[in-house]
Order: sequence, then C-alpha cells, then structure tokens
Amino acid sequence: MYAQICNVKLLLNIIVIFALHSAVIAGNNDKVIAPVKNVCGKIITAQGEEIAGVKITIKETNETFFADLDGNFKLQVKTDKPYSISVQGIGFAPKEVKSTDLNMFAEISLKKL
Repeated sequence: MYAQICNVKLLLNIIVIFALHSAVIAGNNDKVIAPVKNVCGKIITAQGEEIAGVKITIKETNETFFADLDGNFKLQVKTDKPYSISVQGIGFAPKEVKSTDLNMFAEISLKKL
C-alpha cells in the first residue's frame, strides 16, 4: 500500500513538472529571436596599411568591438533589421558604414586627420 502511494505521488510530481515545463516553453514561443550575423573584415588606411585598435560600434545596439593588432575585426550583429556601424580610430576621421554596404568580409578605409 505504501509503495502504491509513493508511486502515485511520484507520478503526480512528474505530471506537474511536465506541465510547468510545457507552459514555460509555450510562453517563449511569442518572442522572436533575431539571427546572429557574423561580419568580419579589416580596417586600413587609404594606402592599404592596417590600423590596430580601432573602435567599432553597432549604432542600433550600442555594442562595441575592437580591431586587433592587424586591423582585423569580427562583429556579431544581433538584428535582422538594417543597421550602421561607427568606426573610430585615434588620428583618423570617424566613419559611418551602413549594413547595406557591408558584406561577409568588409574592408573599411579610414582617412588620416
């Protein structure tokens, strides 16, 4: 008799946990998660020289990335809407680039001040 009561309680616990889990999953279906898009590239001067440490900001999400020592960068864009990036380097004129002008690999040229 005791074993049957324990089995019934265990079964009820499993049903409650399953119901709660299903409710949580169902509640998240109304949220649309934008796909993550990777954009990589290189920051260079007009003469083709690499620029290190350039700050790159996705304006719509305010996420900031930095170019490495060779001027290479990789952005993870978390929006499927049009966006623009702001590119700023010390001693260089800032530049804004629209997403429509970016490919999977983008070479962005900055002018010296």
